[in-house]
Formats: sequence, C-alpha cells, structure tokens
Amino acid sequence: MKLPHQLSSIQPHARLYQLSDGRFQIVEVGDLAPLMIGFGYVLVERDLAQYLAELYSTGVEIIDAIIYEPWRNEELCTHQRLLIDRHLSSEMLRYDDPNPFADVRESELDTERFFLMDQQYVFVSRPLKERLEASRFEYLHFTEGLWGFAGNRPGKTSQCSERVRRLK
Repeated sequence: MKLPHQLSSIQPHARLYQLSDGRFQIVEVGDLAPLMIGFGYVLVERDLAQYLAELYSTGVEIIDAIIYEPWRNEELCTHQRLLIDRHLSSEMLRYDDPNPFADVRESELDTERFFLMDQQYVFVSRPLKERLEASRFEYLHFTEGLWGFAGNRPGKTSQCSERVRRLK
C-alpha cells in the first residue's frame, strides 16, 4: 500500500501569523528555520525554493514572502512561500481502514507531488520524498502516513515506531 509521507523540519522555529497585507509576523521569540510550516503557511529558504522550482513539482506555486520582525521593526526577505493546490482534510481520513489516505489517487502517489492537509500539515509522495532525501537539505524530515501524529517529533523515534520499522 502506498502512503504519502509527512514533511517537517528537524529545526524548530518561531511561530508566525499572516497579516492582512500578506506579510508573516513573528509572534513568538525564536529562530527562523529553513522550513517553517504553520497554520495557513509553508515557508522555505530561497535555496530550497530554487531547488523545488527546478524540479517542477506538480501543484505547487512558489511566491516571495516577507517576514516581519516587530521587535526590530524589520522585514526579512529570506524565504519564499509554497502554495500547494492538492488539499486533504483529516475528516476524509479513514482511521479504521488500513489505508487512511484512500481518497488520494494512487496515480498521485506515483509522481512527485505535494499535499496539504488541514492547511498546516505537508505530505509528499514517495518519489518526491526520495528526491528530497537525496538532496543537500539535511534538515528535512519524513514520516510515513500518520506516524507523525502519534506523538513522535522530528528527529525523535519512539520505541513503538522503531519496533514497527524492524518488522517491515
């Protein structure tokens, strides 16, 4: 059974909030990370954005993003925004089904593709995951299916998920 992989970063980042003018304001003190995913936004460093643009991944638009730092009254233009057109809803997941992503067409999982669930969780197809894993962007982290929702954090492996990996 083919499943998409959740994409995240091993680097924590400050929370952002999108202002009415389109800028993203830092609302929590912390560092910016090369990949920042939050409700309503996916921001990536320019280097990764360029890499993705060269891949031409179906269903993704890359646009400039401005991050506003209110404590210094500065605007940062270090990231770009990914607009992902293939949306999933957690309500469409079938938890009692061995394939909770049954509404995702298998053909979508055979191509390099992004998916956005509930406006805040990014998933990728296996071919895109493999390409990104082979890239120089070592901060990217992947979990298959819904493992990332089982209390696991990027960079951490629970004993349960480790046990499952050994059985495969």
